[in-house]
Amino acid sequence: MTNQMINIGRLIKRADVSLTRQMNDFARQNGLTGNQMNIIDYLSRQEAMAANQKAIENEFNIRRSTTTIILQRMEKRSLIQRIIDPHDRRRRQVQLTSNARQLVPIVHNYISDQEKRLTDRFSTDELTTVARVLQYIEETD
Repeated sequence: MTNQMINIGRLIKRADVSLTRQMNDFARQNGLTGNQMNIIDYLSRQEAMAANQKAIENEFNIRRSTTTIILQRMEKRSLIQRIIDPHDRRRRQVQLTSNARQLVPIVHNYISDQEKRLTDRFSTDELTTVARVLQYIEETD
C-alpha cells in the first residue's frame, strides 16, 4: 500500500470512534461515561487524587465549557468534590470522592487491558513510530 492510498486522518477518526464506543459501553456497565472514566483515571494518578480544572482541560485537550459540564455531572453523582487549593486559596481543585475511589481499580484494569490489547501485536519500533505520528498530528493542532 502506498502513502497515497492511505487516508491516515480517516483511519485515526475511525479508531477513535471505535475506542470511544468500547469505553462508553464498558463505562455504562458501571454507571459512568467514558469521559468520566478518563477523569477518574487521571485524578487517581495525581497527588492527593486532585487537580485543578485547567489541568484536566489540558490533559484531555477539551474546552473549558465541556470540562465544566462533565465535572458538574460528576459532582452531582458524588464522584468528585471541589476543594480549596492548598497552594492558592483563591482556586479550587477537583478531587475524587470515596465513591469514585472505589471505581479506580475497575477503571485502571479496563484501561490497562485495553492498552495491552492495542499494543500486544506490535513491536516496540512500530509503537514508537505510531506514537511519533500521533504526537506530530497533535502538535500541528
